[in-house]
Amino acid sequence: MKVIDHTPYFGADGKISVLNQAKATMKLGAAWVQETQAQVGVMAALERGLDRKFTLLRNVTLPGLDISIPLILVGPTGVYAMYVTAARGMYRAKGDVWGMLAGNTFKPSSANLLTRTARMARAVQVYLQRQGYEGAGVVDAALLCANPGLHVDSVRPIVRVVQSDALERFAVLIAQARAALSPEAVAEVVNRILTPKPAKAAEQAAAPAAPAPEEEPYVPSFALPGGEPPQPAAPPVRAGDFGFDFKEDAAPKDETPFGAAPQPRPGQARPPVRKRRRFSTRQWIFLIVFAVFECIILFVFLYLVSQNI
Repeated sequence: MKVIDHTPYFGADGKISVLNQAKATMKLGAAWVQETQAQVGVMAALERGLDRKFTLLRNVTLPGLDISIPLILVGPTGVYAMYVTAARGMYRAKGDVWGMLAGNTFKPSSANLLTRTARMARAVQVYLQRQGYEGAGVVDAALLCANPGLHVDSVRPIVRVVQSDALERFAVLIAQARAALSPEAVAEVVNRILTPKPAKAAEQAAAPAAPAPEEEPYVPSFALPGGEPPQPAAPPVRAGDFGFDFKEDAAPKDETPFGAAPQPRPGQARPPVRKRRRFSTRQWIFLIVFAVFECIILFVFLYLVSQNI
């Protein structure tokens, strides 16, 4: 497996200095360094099951995105967007819901790794389409667990969840899946991701697509050998999720005059009128007591100053 690494802040020896770690934490978050270090073990497991026909792009930032895609695997069997987590504990992945299990209690996580992974895969697919390349097909999404202490109870999640003890088997399933791309197509996809075409050239390369007929729900390639049931479709990607505009047409301009209240569109309910809040009796008493206390402190301070003079 060929690896193209675009990970920032890390040195050539694969280590990160204290200064760069502080910079990465401030810019990318505290979990980014742990997840990046966890990618090393995941990449080693994938390499044991994939040959040189596959290319792994690590932490590549697509134009228009504020974050990088952790792992993009391109090979004869398709394109895969993979997110690596270093979390540990008991979790449940049911549909598009991700959360922690504590006994019989389920607590949804603030960071939904399922929808995050699905949106990253959707971002890669839309990017390739806007680059004028339609041959990659659907980009498969996978959440890879690097920590052996993480156990996930999966109930038909929207993305493939691979635990640490199944990483090598996952790589073998990818290698044995049905071929979808030629070697030339694999090189073209990698080239489009690393060296994107200018906007005008990409628009000229993209031919106007006719409306596609309704098809059966897509079944990921890695699910075919094992006979797993079709997984539900990933949630739609919104422009605000990654800072990347996926809408083909620009939004209509707001023609409301400056300073005037926005008028609801036809069929749209009027927004509720906000009432001005008034202080309660308890709040007024608190403010008066606080003001008296401040006056006493000021009086004592002035008295001490006058005695020193």
